[in-house]
Amino acid sequence: MKIKLTKAEIILIFATLIWGLTFPVIKGALKGIPPFAFLTLRFLLASFVIIFFVNLKIKKENIKWGIIIGIFLFTGLSLQTIGLIYTTASRSGFITSFLVFLIPIFDYLIFKKKPTKYAILGVITTTIGLYLLSSPKGGGFNFGDFLTFLSAILFALQVVFIEYSTSRYDENTIVSFEIFSSLLFSLLVSGSFEKWQFKLSPEIILAVIITGVFATSLAFIMQGKYQKETTSTKAGIIYSLEPVFALIFSFLILGETMPERGLIGGFLVFLGLIISSF
Repeated sequence: MKIKLTKAEIILIFATLIWGLTFPVIKGALKGIPPFAFLTLRFLLASFVIIFFVNLKIKKENIKWGIIIGIFLFTGLSLQTIGLIYTTASRSGFITSFLVFLIPIFDYLIFKKKPTKYAILGVITTTIGLYLLSSPKGGGFNFGDFLTFLSAILFALQVVFIEYSTSRYDENTIVSFEIFSSLLFSLLVSGSFEKWQFKLSPEIILAVIITGVFATSLAFIMQGKYQKETTSTKAGIIYSLEPVFALIFSFLILGETMPERGLIGGFLVFLGLIISSF
């Protein structure tokens, strides 16, 4: 048997690395800015990048699917961002990656797609690894963890519908309107419930640049273009590398602890990816 990692899957791994970096970056920025104000700035910058660099095909189906997926993305990011106020960056990354378990379930329930035996084995191995990545010293399941789990459900739906829509319609336009609609939702919620009384510190500016340019416009364009070249279950296993990268960056940037069993869990997540590649 040969391990098969395509160019598209390697690119998705790189996108996942970028998303893993955002956990400690956003955690630090939220000390000085309300969560929806931050999301507004993030999607505003991403929208400017999209307008200047992406060729849009304005058609009804492209816009419709972009808005639908944008609802999943915005709601998921909102719950995840608020959850980061109440939980650690590494735990947030771990709980978010429960999407790896949810994706094949949604894929089967919605589109009647059955995963391969290697994909199932990969999901099981990855889930065990994700469990080991969680910290036993985290203080139990808290409110932030609950919000983050809800975000995982929405991110799983986003992954499933990204594969469905981009394989049928223009991926760049779908992703663009996913971002545009998320900007509109963020602005409406922030304008209604938050006070924009904050200073743009270097930490906040850096976080907006990293999340807006790289983790949103670049990474989501990569997702829209390349996820359709693999299965949503395989993509979910790839995205489960996010807590591994989140753990590493949280250790390097925030000084959060890196337990030994977390290292074993990270290894099992990578092993799950390899198994699913047979």
